[in-house]
Amino acid sequence: MRILTRHILALAAFLLLSCVTAPARAGFTLDEYETWQRYTGWPIRVIEFPGIHAFTRQDVLDIMATEKPTWLRRYVPIGSRSTFYAEDFAADLLRVEKFYAHEGFPNAVVIGKVLPREDKEDLRLVVQIDEGAPLLLSQWSLRQSEGSKAGVDSARWSERLPIHIGKRLSQTDLQISADTLRYKLRLIGHARADVTFDTLHVNDDSADVVFNLKAGPFCRFGNTRITGLKQVSEGTARRELAYREYSPYSPLLLDETRKRLLRLETFRMVRADVDLKQPSDTLDVLVRTEEGNRYIVRTGAGYDTEESVHLSGELSDLNFFGRGRRFTMETAVSNLLSDPQRFDTSGLLNDTKEIDRKIGFSLFWPHTPIDATDITVSPSWEYEYNVGTIVRTSSAQTSISSSPLPKVAVSLSNKFGRQDVKVDSVGSQSTTSSISIESFSFGWDTRDNPLVPRRGQVVSLSLAESGLLWKLSDRWWRATFGGRVLLPVNRSTVIALRSEVGFMGTLHESTETPINERFRLGGVSNIRGWGRNLIGPRAADDDKLVLGGNHSLFGTMEVQRDVWGPVAFILFADAGNVWSEVDNAKLNDIYTTIGSGLRFLTLIGPIRTDFGYQLRKNEFGERRWALHILLGSAF
Repeated sequence: MRILTRHILALAAFLLLSCVTAPARAGFTLDEYETWQRYTGWPIRVIEFPGIHAFTRQDVLDIMATEKPTWLRRYVPIGSRSTFYAEDFAADLLRVEKFYAHEGFPNAVVIGKVLPREDKEDLRLVVQIDEGAPLLLSQWSLRQSEGSKAGVDSARWSERLPIHIGKRLSQTDLQISADTLRYKLRLIGHARADVTFDTLHVNDDSADVVFNLKAGPFCRFGNTRITGLKQVSEGTARRELAYREYSPYSPLLLDETRKRLLRLETFRMVRADVDLKQPSDTLDVLVRTEEGNRYIVRTGAGYDTEESVHLSGELSDLNFFGRGRRFTMETAVSNLLSDPQRFDTSGLLNDTKEIDRKIGFSLFWPHTPIDATDITVSPSWEYEYNVGTIVRTSSAQTSISSSPLPKVAVSLSNKFGRQDVKVDSVGSQSTTSSISIESFSFGWDTRDNPLVPRRGQVVSLSLAESGLLWKLSDRWWRATFGGRVLLPVNRSTVIALRSEVGFMGTLHESTETPINERFRLGGVSNIRGWGRNLIGPRAADDDKLVLGGNHSLFGTMEVQRDVWGPVAFILFADAGNVWSEVDNAKLNDIYTTIGSGLRFLTLIGPIRTDFGYQLRKNEFGERRWALHILLGSAF
């Protein structure tokens, strides 16, 4: 019964598509269609697409009802095969031809062939495509409705549109352009703006396009009503509004309001909308919220090559003493029993341990009396044993952060406490000192997705100084500048570039910088052919002990290619080094690695597996490759 119903529905779809498409362009005859019927139910061995140039094979498969057989199933008889249905295949040919016409190929011809192997009782399907000459855009223009006073910036807006003169005229690109222009008008206060387009003077190979802009009246925000509040007071929610009453309307401000409320973590759902059916030009706003649990307990355990076995726990009160303040108690421990990069001259593995234990508290005070400014106070206690250096730290950090502009974040912080540093070498040395580190950071982030970005840029600047507020004898400064660029090549390929340069020095009468604050490279976040923090100047009497340096430089290039569903294949090249003095820095003194990896998208974020190989000879007797497994993105 199910098969009969499928055949009836597929035949109805086929007849419907045949009515809207010229029979002469169907790409198959009635006799061929009747022949195909006898193969219904046969497995499909492969689908071929000769003649494709403007699109990828996957683009065409996405619009077809006939399923593509997997590459592995062609050679390994495991699992079910894709099944052939004559009605689906006939309708697919019409869909493909209609797709090409919609995307700027009005003269495309699609011909289907079914090639059976009688002895194996399976099929090879061929979809022959003759794309023909594309329809090109000769010119386009914007036409405003009569009496409109909208400030249309044709020159600047056109840079963001996917259509260009001389480029193939795709209906999809035209609709995206119309939607973009509509959004631009709404950004400057025209909440009821609408944009349509007309294709004029269509010739065999070119056409003109006119976008009709109906801006409508200039609008402002009116009263705001907030629903769904239970534990959180209305005053707390209203202080997160990114706009003021009677300020010009902008969808960006509504989106910023939603993000501010979600940042409090007390809400599991937030929506901010205006009713465009209101007759007034002053639009009232409805903010709908749904609160979650006030207390949250998070625990975690796992393994990666950066921290090895690690455990963590966290308890948060999301409305501590009201006003949306968040108080958190957290603890974490990681223990790398042996560092696989550490070998002695005989090739035997050294029993080197890396231990990191931490317990801390934090109070997050959002939206202080200073507009769009947050304060975080975080006292913590930490014990770390890392590559021959033991660091015990008791400190408290206070941070003031703000987002003065969209996609821009700045912060000021002070870290004050006490630190004991012990260096294990031939002659062990131990120092105890007070710490006072003041830092400033600036970030500009235009990535489309922080977890799995595919386009955008990141520019970051970090400045730090020791002993400014609390006069200490240990004085130093540090500056780090970094940048990232993600360039999408097509729907499945992204080229990512990243670089960072750092400088550090002493102040006043200090003679050297602290060992634990110096730069080090190596690991999954920079030079992936090395283990964590293994690149840097080493002790003269123990070349296994990395002391770090005052000048750092590294760069990386990565090609990311989606291969199947949530899996992406990565090729990368990394280069960089750390020097004790700037006079020692030379471009020919660079450690380079190449490698490949896989990225798996999960519900908790991407899991990365990277394998890197060192191109430069390792003068320390350590192995020349590293395997990294980590949760997160390198860009």
